[in-house]
Amino acid sequence: MRFRIITFLVVITLVSCVSDKDYNFDSLSVSPTLALPLAYGQISILDLISDKDSAYLKVYPDGLLYFSYYQTLASQDIQGLFKLQDNTSSTSFDVPPGTLPLSPTDIVLTTLNKTIDMNLSPEQLSELLLKTGSVNYSVSVSPVNPNLSFEINVTLTDVIDKTSLVPMSFITAQGAASKPLQNYIIKMNNNKFNVKLQMVLKKKNTSTFIAPNTKANITLSFTGLDFTYIKGFLGDQSVALPTQSIDLTAFSSSLNKSKISFVQPVLTMSVSNDYGVPCQVSFNTLEAKKTGATLPIQISPASPVNLNFPSVFGTSSTTAVSITNATAVMNFSPTQLSYSANARINKGLTTGVNFLTDTSKLKVTMTAEVPLYGQASGITMIDTLSVDLGSINQSSVFTAALKIKTVNEMPLDANIQLFLADKNYIILDSLFTGNQTSIIKGSSVTGAGELQTAGTADQKLDLSSDKINKLFSSSYLIIKCRLNTSKDKDGVSLNVKFKSSYKLKINVGLFAKMNITAK
Repeated sequence: MRFRIITFLVVITLVSCVSDKDYNFDSLSVSPTLALPLAYGQISILDLISDKDSAYLKVYPDGLLYFSYYQTLASQDIQGLFKLQDNTSSTSFDVPPGTLPLSPTDIVLTTLNKTIDMNLSPEQLSELLLKTGSVNYSVSVSPVNPNLSFEINVTLTDVIDKTSLVPMSFITAQGAASKPLQNYIIKMNNNKFNVKLQMVLKKKNTSTFIAPNTKANITLSFTGLDFTYIKGFLGDQSVALPTQSIDLTAFSSSLNKSKISFVQPVLTMSVSNDYGVPCQVSFNTLEAKKTGATLPIQISPASPVNLNFPSVFGTSSTTAVSITNATAVMNFSPTQLSYSANARINKGLTTGVNFLTDTSKLKVTMTAEVPLYGQASGITMIDTLSVDLGSINQSSVFTAALKIKTVNEMPLDANIQLFLADKNYIILDSLFTGNQTSIIKGSSVTGAGELQTAGTADQKLDLSSDKINKLFSSSYLIIKCRLNTSKDKDGVSLNVKFKSSYKLKINVGLFAKMNITAK
């Protein structure tokens, strides 16, 4: 449209200055140079970060960007040390031989106190609350005597309902049955608890003959036991904690081809302990990993680490573990932080008051906070700009050049290449040839790495006829930047800060010399 207006004005002006009586024009040729914007765009450090990594990218109040990784690695393996085994106990009552006379009332024949041993070692439990399990019981007479009428009163003296605090009791005759133990508390002394058994002869209006060596037998079986909590001394025991890890995704995606050093990375560990028992953790491996290499992580206190532990149910105690080589670890550009360990409880102890619940966990939390403050090289960023040349007739263009202006607020020197791409993003050509280069200086920074002055550049790039043809076939201009942190006047790389507001702004204009003929 602009071309048509210029042509029209030129023709009108010339015609108004001459008389058609003096000259006759068959045509008029002019060669104006048009300058028009071709593409505009801006790149920020955020364009470097992949969608996968953006979830971990955060911004401090001053605009400084940082990666934040936080992961809690929970283990319940200590609880696996404590499995309650099925337990069976049998008791027999001696029935006096001879003839039992008739009796108008029930008669207590014998009372026995029985101790049940849970057969645990090295634990010495004093109390547990059951969330599952049952007591199965069966009663028989030997030799068989169908005329002997009796029952056995069973009182689990130390098995108490957690709500009513009443001991479990039941009456059983010959045969078998069971009762659930859910929500019962078992009080123990070194894994043992008491049962009271009472044999009662039922009233009868006839006498009964009892053969010699007659016995009434009762069997109690405690099966399917699992606890909500246990108390007591849990023994000096060890358990292996499985390998756990935290992925640092930025080093495997957004920054995987970059060389980076960080000034102020923060890498910490903490261990949260729900187990009410002295515990020591020995790290078998504690390392930063990437493909083909590992780096040991150094901690304080050094392994083995004695953990703080709670004194009451429902609370946790946390032990802070500092990583003393955090800077070296982050500059290693790891893709993963990993550990495996052993946990030992009650090391060297023979007595104590411990507890754990069925939900108790040993949780290792690893935190990595990595401010984008330091030095970097080999960073690559790409942006795509739309190209619109619809108002220009390509056949009228006989020379053309690109005018490229940049303002670089990022503290990164940028080596730029421009690519022409069609509507399907297929690359048609690059604009800078092998002997050409476009280097955009990064911003100057203060001693603290803050933006001081933006870097600017103003370049002109003449286009060959072949590149002009490809330009008119293009729908997109793809900008590829290879970036390195700014250097001081002596060429030494500086520690710089990457803030969310910093941008590399690019304006691309087209200077086209036209060959226009008006008839």
